[in-house]
Amino acid sequence: MNPVPPIPQVVAGTLLQLGGDDWSFGRDLTPGGPVDVVVVRLRTDLAHLSDEWIWVVGHRSECLYPHADEYLPCMELRVRVAALRRYVGSG
Repeated sequence: MNPVPPIPQVVAGTLLQLGGDDWSFGRDLTPGGPVDVVVVRLRTDLAHLSDEWIWVVGHRSECLYPHADEYLPCMELRVRVAALRRYVGSG
């Protein structure tokens, strides 16, 4: 049996352009629709981490302050780890 690769490290400020199948839940988001998010951090602090999904905290791409530390992130959504691997692998 092959071990599962670790969760990829996505650099803060990375723009993720996610398709409807790349994420499953996010407040005030239309299920199944595309979502753009500028990553602030990944929620690796959660006790119920999975090999398939991880929570991403970030800003909407149209946010006026996506890189300013003093502004709270605009969104949090559950993203497929496979989608993050695509971004890390393509960069």
